[in-house]
Amino acid sequence: MTVEEKIGALVERFCRNRSHLADMIGVSPQALNNWVYRDRIPRKGIDAIMARFPQVDIEWLRGGSLPTSGGALPLPDEEEEDDYEPMSYAPAHFVTGVQPSLGDVQQPDSKEGLVPLQMPRKDVKYVFQCHGDSMLPRIQDGDYVGVGEPLGRYEAFRKDVPYLVQTTDGRLMVKMVEDPGPQSPYLFLSTENPNYQLADGGRLAKSEFRAAYRVLMVMRDI
Repeated sequence: MTVEEKIGALVERFCRNRSHLADMIGVSPQALNNWVYRDRIPRKGIDAIMARFPQVDIEWLRGGSLPTSGGALPLPDEEEEDDYEPMSYAPAHFVTGVQPSLGDVQQPDSKEGLVPLQMPRKDVKYVFQCHGDSMLPRIQDGDYVGVGEPLGRYEAFRKDVPYLVQTTDGRLMVKMVEDPGPQSPYLFLSTENPNYQLADGGRLAKSEFRAAYRVLMVMRDI
């Protein structure tokens, strides 16, 4: 992932445009453009980003890619040091405008469209923002949910536990899930909000089901 793509991901997640990002981290827009041109974020730049957005994965910022157009490679600034101490945190990815490959599809190595975050739980793999009121009062509109690895079996669903469910047409929703058994062609979805009405009485055909992820954390802000 190039520095330009990383800057774009940060802009999409945290601010309005590059100039706004530069202002938020206390550098000039020209400095930000230089990072993009050189395809490298200097140590001072990484420190500035981490100071303003501590939830971002520092290793993601450091791992820039080399230019592909030929010519001399950018040299490090003389005053910089490359001896970063590794940080102890669990990396997860905030899903931005591009949906990742979920379920039984292999995850892309480049993690395009994902912004790494620092999570206090090592089992949190992805963070999604929720919209709607179906899971009130547990999950409010705009809350973020941290989820783990996809479930491997229908029998793994637990009662009164929220799951992030993905359908074969790409829909994502947080609901409770019940599997009536292998003889049933349906899963049954339910909500926390008694005033919320689910389509088809909450039935989801197993043929339309792609993956489910147990919700491990609910956050008001990240």
